[in-house]
Amino acid sequence: MVNAVLLCGHHHRLIHHSDWQVTINPTDGHPDFTPPTHIDPEQKPQRNRYHRRE
Repeated sequence: MVNAVLLCGHHHRLIHHSDWQVTINPTDGHPDFTPPTHIDPEQKPQRNRYHRRE
């Protein structure tokens, strides 16, 4: 698989049952999460940096 993202059950359902979008960034292959307009009117892609390597 080329476009898979590992999510917990809660976030998996959130992606499938809301207006959040997940795309794989072509530059680095990491997932970007785009929020719905009621959260971010500009819909800027976001990245989870909690587990990033330093």
